[in-house]
Amino acid sequence: MRGLVPEALGVQLFRRYVGGLAPLSLGTWMQLVALGYLTLRVTGSPTAVGLVGAADGIPAIALALPAGAAGDRWPRPAVLAAASSAMGLISLALAVAAGTGHASLTVLVLGAILLGSATAFDAPTRQAMVADMMPRSQLLGAVAVTATVGSLTRILGPAIAGVLLGTAGAAACFAAMAALVLPYLLVLARNRWPAPERRARTGGAAAELLGGLAWAIRDRTARSVLAAGWVLGVLGVGYMPFLPVFARYHLHGGGQVLGIMYSVGGFGALAGGLTIGVLSRRLQRHTLLIVAAPLYGASLFTLTRVTSLPQAVPCLAGISLGFLAANGAMLSTLQAEAPPGLRNRVLALYALGYSGGGPLGSLLYSALAAEASLFGAIAAGSVVVGAALLWCGLSLRLHRLRESTA
Repeated sequence: MRGLVPEALGVQLFRRYVGGLAPLSLGTWMQLVALGYLTLRVTGSPTAVGLVGAADGIPAIALALPAGAAGDRWPRPAVLAAASSAMGLISLALAVAAGTGHASLTVLVLGAILLGSATAFDAPTRQAMVADMMPRSQLLGAVAVTATVGSLTRILGPAIAGVLLGTAGAAACFAAMAALVLPYLLVLARNRWPAPERRARTGGAAAELLGGLAWAIRDRTARSVLAAGWVLGVLGVGYMPFLPVFARYHLHGGGQVLGIMYSVGGFGALAGGLTIGVLSRRLQRHTLLIVAAPLYGASLFTLTRVTSLPQAVPCLAGISLGFLAANGAMLSTLQAEAPPGLRNRVLALYALGYSGGGPLGSLLYSALAAEASLFGAIAAGSVVVGAALLWCGLSLRLHRLRESTA
């Protein structure tokens, strides 16, 4: 039985951290569904859905470098506490706006921008702190465990959101997110966290901000991973804000169908996360990428062609499983390779591909939808994503062979 439990969970501090992260992740998924659904309901415009999705990424692009530097300069638990507190307050404000009928497109865009600002500081710092508390050999397993938590909450969160949207409305989803921040804050406050080695400042503010980028440019592995990660973020994640459009116009469903779509994808990722977590010591990161490339690309391509929920189910599961494998391999590679004093800045560059690149992809798909088919553009993007992931996996494999023969 012990062999079925991910080895990473043997680290007590990591177990506590995951216990606090789970409620926050649940609320985040509920809020994501509510934001897209409310935008489409208020405006009736697929373009507006893409605009709100893009608004979330504006601060992620603008704040990527300072957010990365903040987690390397100040204690990471303090940075996480500040970011998650901001998320809770913003969610509470959105709950009030939705509940009082003041959730206009302007309010929703502003809320997305503020949430994106908090996420810019939260995402890289969260991953850097996982690397701080885990042995190098268990990083892939730890990433898989956190991804499993995300997958489980991805199943439960949208399902709960779908029920709330049909009964209490979007305001209840935003209010739930505000409340679910509290357990995470409690865990951060009540535990002692490892303090990583910090590099002495050797230059001015510009040098400090660009330190992670300079290292990534020099390092062959980091260059390959960041390039593939950004392609995955722009073209692979950028389609997600359009799931409400797909649910409404392709599957002819409302909030409950949308909730099912988000939840179904989580089952594939949940199974994959548990498997990778248990087998992490036996798996090679480049192998995961080589397998994930065709799985993700083919599943997303096929999703753009289906017209019923039963047809969409295996596609969504394949997308989630492929994403989990690719993201786990690339993220754990950067966690292991980046110097501790630069880790937050390097991971901020990686997070930029999702928090910033995803909304850019949404804008790109919105622009292409005005000229051609929205889902035709997403299908083309899926081919590019598959090729980029395959290239990265082969590059990591070649680099490993060169090291072994050097």
